[in-house]
Amino acid sequence: LRKTKPKSHKIFDKIQDIYGKSLVFCLKVKIVPLFVAIALLLFSIWKVIQMGIVMIPEMTSNEISAVVRFEEETPRETAYEKMNLLLDRIQEIEGVGSVGTFSGSSESLLVSTSEEGDYLLYNIMLKMSDEDASSAQVKAVCDEMNTIAGELGVDLSTSTGMEELSTMLGNGLSINIFGNDMDSLLEASEGVMEIIDSVEGFTEISNGQEDAAQVLHLNVDKNYAMSQGLSVAQIFQDLSGEMKTTQDSITVTIDGAEMDIEIIDEMEPLTVDNLMDYTFPVTKEDDDGISVTTDIPLDNLAKLELQDGVNNINRLNQTRYITVTAAVEEGYNTTLLSRELMPLLEAYEMPEGCSMDLGGETEAVNEMLEQMILMMVMGLAFIYFVMVAQFQSLLSPFIILFTVPLAFTGGLIALWITGENLSVISLMGLVVLLGTVVNNGIVFVDYTNQLRMGGMSRRAALVATGKTRMRPILMTAMTTILAEATMIFGDDMASQMGKGMALVIAGGLSYATLMTLYIIPVIYDILFKKQPLNVDIGSENLDDVPDDAKEFMEEMRKNPNGMVLEDTPKKKSRKNKK
Repeated sequence: LRKTKPKSHKIFDKIQDIYGKSLVFCLKVKIVPLFVAIALLLFSIWKVIQMGIVMIPEMTSNEISAVVRFEEETPRETAYEKMNLLLDRIQEIEGVGSVGTFSGSSESLLVSTSEEGDYLLYNIMLKMSDEDASSAQVKAVCDEMNTIAGELGVDLSTSTGMEELSTMLGNGLSINIFGNDMDSLLEASEGVMEIIDSVEGFTEISNGQEDAAQVLHLNVDKNYAMSQGLSVAQIFQDLSGEMKTTQDSITVTIDGAEMDIEIIDEMEPLTVDNLMDYTFPVTKEDDDGISVTTDIPLDNLAKLELQDGVNNINRLNQTRYITVTAAVEEGYNTTLLSRELMPLLEAYEMPEGCSMDLGGETEAVNEMLEQMILMMVMGLAFIYFVMVAQFQSLLSPFIILFTVPLAFTGGLIALWITGENLSVISLMGLVVLLGTVVNNGIVFVDYTNQLRMGGMSRRAALVATGKTRMRPILMTAMTTILAEATMIFGDDMASQMGKGMALVIAGGLSYATLMTLYIIPVIYDILFKKQPLNVDIGSENLDDVPDDAKEFMEEMRKNPNGMVLEDTPKKKSRKNKK
């Protein structure tokens, strides 16, 4: 480094001169840069919110899982033959590495016995030959598998491992409806399902009660039954006994082995058709005091109603609830659809005693936003306190914190331009920006304070700082921006996961770096009119480290071309007080 000689940078020097003139204009007309910065911030927030928010970005894995289903009437030999053809064709697809399969559901792996219909269901696990396969390659393999399945007449559905992860984190819409009366719950769930169905983008709407069987309700006339000498409990007890066709009789021991003997009586079973003909013998005394037994049919005592039953009954805190779920079609965003759905749900009049609670992916996204906002607020507070200790001032750190919304603007605009959804990963990029973008602000404010303490005027110090610190500010930003380029332009699974964060960091630093050269001087000129504090380092034994601000002041005094060291004082008129 001893042999280094100063080099001229004619192009960069011209850029610095242009920047200096534009900064002088911004310092004179402060409303222009401030209005542009605020307008861009609001515009970027509005655009990103319109795009929607997801829990995690869409990613593809180098592993593909597929499920093959056959119709119930398919013969076993036909299913085996088609599966063999399908697996042979899949192995011939370019890019496919290993292929594995097992019959039956995933639960069948936990048991040693096989079920009768296992041959109707198959699970295929496929791994790409290239571990860093791009999303385009994975999609091409899935499309080819679907084409082959269509040619063979096989029902096949494919998914990647990351799609299953999205489902675990909460995918689609979920609404819990609470209430104690099951009839009211069913009515409310059906009403909510109709509202969801009216919003385009939702599919597979269900309340989980579609497979519920119908239930027979026997309503006994309590007063009439008592007048006949029968109680409600007695009626149901007799009916329960008649419906029971199996009865334990005795246990016998044969050759040392105990066996239970059951007697099954299905000679005259009670059915829906003959239930109301069942008679109850009732003994009464007539006018002569003679006991007379009379058979009273159930039809005289009760009425039979056929009603829809429930598939299952869920409880939370001793309160019954039914969950209405819906999947989201490809190309739609859950949060955007939920915003469209919420006014319709709020306008719906729930049955008495019922209430609803929104869940699913929307609930997970809202909770994620709350946690990330809290994290960013705490991060800003810690950064501010650290800078207060550094500058020994409450105002200087406050000026530097104006770079944070600038960084957020750049990051959100980068997401909007690339069409990337705001996710928990991209929000992590905003957290990273909190500690990154303030570096440029610290450099700018600290150097401006040094120049002002050296005798330079406030505005001259701001212009000089911008011109002299432009190069190091751009260099520090470019190192980070270029480092993020691999994830921005990569297409492997890691790049797909980190792309949102990389875009936020690169876009935020790019925008904040350029705008810091304008907005920070404007805010500084507005708020920091007093002379900066010369901080005492508390020791007189430290070496006298060369200060480049002092060297810059020396150069300006030797060659003060176009640079003003002191403000030209304005004449003030004084009025005599009477």
